[in-house]
Order: sequence, then structure tokens, then C-alpha cells
Amino acid sequence: MTLRYALALASALSIANVVQSAAVARDDTSPLYIPKITTDPSRFIDPDFPGLAFEQASFVNYALNSDGTPNVFSHNLVDAIFARTGGKPLIRLGGTSGDYAKYLANQTEPALPRAEVDNFQNIGGTTIGPSYWAIAAKSFPSGQYIVQIPMATPDMEEAVRWAKAATASIGADRIHSYEPGNEPDLYPAQGLGPPNWQGRQDNGTYVSNFVNYCDRVAAVLGLPRGTRRFQALDTASHPADPQQDVFSLSLRSLMEGGLDGHYAVKTVARHYYQTDGGGAADLARGLMNHAAITARLDVYRSDLEFLAGRTTKIPYVLSEVGNSLNRKHDYAYQATLGSALWQVDFQLYALSLGVARFNFQQIMHSGFNLWLPGASGGMPPQVFANYYAQPFVADFVGSAGTVQVKNVPLEPNVAAYVAYEVGAPKRVAIVNLNYWSKCLSKKGEQRLAQHVRLQTPPGVTKVRVVHLTSPNGASAKAKTITYAGSQWTYESLGKEVTGVRNDGDVLAVNGGTVEIPVKASEAVIVHFI
Repeated sequence: MTLRYALALASALSIANVVQSAAVARDDTSPLYIPKITTDPSRFIDPDFPGLAFEQASFVNYALNSDGTPNVFSHNLVDAIFARTGGKPLIRLGGTSGDYAKYLANQTEPALPRAEVDNFQNIGGTTIGPSYWAIAAKSFPSGQYIVQIPMATPDMEEAVRWAKAATASIGADRIHSYEPGNEPDLYPAQGLGPPNWQGRQDNGTYVSNFVNYCDRVAAVLGLPRGTRRFQALDTASHPADPQQDVFSLSLRSLMEGGLDGHYAVKTVARHYYQTDGGGAADLARGLMNHAAITARLDVYRSDLEFLAGRTTKIPYVLSEVGNSLNRKHDYAYQATLGSALWQVDFQLYALSLGVARFNFQQIMHSGFNLWLPGASGGMPPQVFANYYAQPFVADFVGSAGTVQVKNVPLEPNVAAYVAYEVGAPKRVAIVNLNYWSKCLSKKGEQRLAQHVRLQTPPGVTKVRVVHLTSPNGASAKAKTITYAGSQWTYESLGKEVTGVRNDGDVLAVNGGTVEIPVKASEAVIVHFI
């Protein structure tokens, strides 16, 4: 761990402790002034930004019911996100299981073994058949796919078979990009080394492999040199040593070593997990910690600045995202209102830095999922708390296509962001990460609020405030969470159920200011009207 990150993390943990201690005293009031920005079209947020990712075998469960019919529940939940941005779902298929998988042309099942809540992804033993790609072709019709192709195997023809089968079924127009390999900085997977699998990668060996696999796949698919259809890097997340997120394979060194020498790179990707473990007692310290979130994401500034300085602009994406790399799911940490608030703050701060897109990972056995598509391992299908972050962030960004997001410092554990359309401020998001739980906070501890005295733009006479909240606070599960008074449930098959809670406000602006109360463990969007 570098000194810079260690100091930032120590400061974050110290601030979290101070904030939690101070919060028992009283409500606080803070001024919030909206700064002017320079309109920069290169920083406009792509409406496709809230992407998805599915572990190779798990995708089948999300796309189809157990009887083989389309999973309408999943489709409706995805539609509810992108209806708000006007974008299309960009869906990444892969993961470590896919990188070490085999394509079997005579396999009738789409993916084996079948993914379930109570089993772990099979690394080195996953196989897929032609019907896998047929399912992808029929699912999420408005979306495009990032198709991961195996690079962990030195047999380049495996990647060719994979790419040919996917393209033949899905169609080239619905494939956003091909992604050679997954987390190559972690090669080889335990027990799966040379000669049957690739060995350790450094900057030089990775460039050589990436370029060769891209060239071979492009030649077979008939893509002319210079066709930017490949996603590069997809390096692992290292929560215990975050600088390794950008140093394990150095973007600058890779580019200087010829990574884009054949002009094939469409996007550059890294993976992101905030922590590598945690339980209910760690929620405030591990996830509901704005300083830790910003310190963790600031690691990517060097990559972003490097790409911004290049003539050819290549988007930078976090292509596999989850809140914590718990080996087994811990829903009391990973699927709460607190983790949903982490997901809001994480996305908005990353967008303010210039990250172009996220792909939120879905694995049947994980605890950070947005939803469970069907009954599995004794659990019923359901929407998890983390899903509620997505309509919130999608509404905040909106559908204008000309939006920039700026982080405005407020309080140590209360974050504020402004959404601008062509430079004009339109909305403010305030995320109060101070921890309060009806079940787990000290007996009698009040749920205090941060009052934000917001200076509104000229001409604004009223604001509309919508809440992401639960009466149970940080430890709440999805059953009691609402966003803008709405819920999404399995019983509604993923369609929005409005009017569950009437907690929205329309407030008058007086003298150019309006006071917004934001409870502990709550987020709000303030719309200027």
C-alpha cells in the first residue's frame, strides 16, 4: 500500500469515527453554493453509463426462467433504469469462470454447471454451448454485449471459436466490443498454470497477448485493421492495496508498449470493489464512508489524466463493480440501504472524475447483486437494496445527453453533487452517509438530519425533493426501502410500484435559498423547478 493511499485511508477512517461520534449531538446546517463550470462536451455523460455485467453461467438465470421462458422480471428491472437515461444496456458477459471456460459446439445446455445461490462459480470447469449465444440474442433486445473471449488459455483458437459463435448468433451490430481475457494481472488462477494456461503477465507479455488475440479474432470476423472493437485491460480490483489497481498493469506503459498500435482499443477497463470483506458491524466503516470512497477512486486519476491528454479519446470504464469481495454473500453488509447509498456516492464521484461507464456485476452466489432472478438455494426471487441506487443515479443524470457532474465539498460524510446540462445547473444530489439504524444503533439514539442551505440558480422559485430512504435506516433491506416513494418488487415483476410512501416535498425558495433536511442514512435529489 503506497504512503499516499495509506494516509488517505487513515484519514477516512478517522473522519468516519469523528462523524459518527459527533452525530449524536444535534442536527447540523451547512451552506451549499453551486459553482459555475466550463461546458466540456468531452465530459458529457453517456446515457449508457449504468451498465451491467453477468458472470458467464449466471447470465442464463437472469435471462431465462427455469422453464426456459424469458425472465420478464429481469427485463423490466433493466428497462426501468434505462428509461430514465434514454440509453441502452451495455451488458458484459464473462468473469474468471468465462476466461477459463470452453466452448463446446455439441453441448445442448447453455452453460454448465448451472449457477445457483449456494454454489461458487466454476473456474476451470465451466463450459458453454451454442444455445448460450442464442439466449443472449433473444434477451434484452435494446442492449448490446461486451463479449469476453478467453485469453487465459494459450490456445488462441478457443477465443476464435468463442467470438465466431457469439457473433453468428447475436449479430455484429449488437456486440459493443470483444474483451480478451479477465483480470490478466492475476494470471494464472490457482492450480491452472502453464503449460495448459497462461502464466504471469507483465506489461510486455500482456501487450503481446492482447494484440495477437485481437488481430486473430479481427481477421476471422473480417474486421479491418483500425476497427475499434476491443476492450482492453479488465484488470482486477485490489481493495487491500488499491494502487495495484493501476500499477499491476500500467496503462501508460501498455500504451507506450503498443497496446493500441493496431488501433483496436475501443475502451479501457478496470474492475472495482470497495472492500474485500465485511459484516453488519462494518457497514459504517467499510461502505458508508465518503472519504474512503473518494480516496479509493482517486487512485484512477492518473489513468484518466493520461487518457484525457491523448489525441484519440478512449473511454475509461469500471467494467466489473461490486461493493465487497466477500467470498460468501453477507446480505447484512452487502444488501442494505447503507450499501445502496455507497453505490450512489461511488457512481456520482466516479462520474465527476470522468469515468465513462460502470458494469455492475451479477453472480448468483454473491451478496452485492441488484436482484435475484429466480428461486435458488432456498431463496425466493427478489429485488435487493442495491437496485435502488440505479434509478436514483439514472434520474440524477437524466436523459439530456449534455450532462456533467461536479462534486461539491459539503461535510466529511455528507456528499453533494450538481448535475449541469450544457453548463446550467439542473439538479443537486445530497448523500448523507452518517450511520443510523433503527435496529442496530444505540437505544434511544435519534436519527439526526443534515440541513443543507442551498443557494439556487437565478429564477428558481421552487424545488422538488425526492428521497432514497427507509424508516429502518442503514441496515434496512429492500422491503422497507423506497426511492421517490416507489418500490420495485418480484410481485410487480420488476415494474415500478408508485405511491408506496408519500415523502416527496415541494419547497419554496426564499431570497435565493432553500433549506433541505437530509436524514442520516438517506439520499435526496433536489430538482430545480
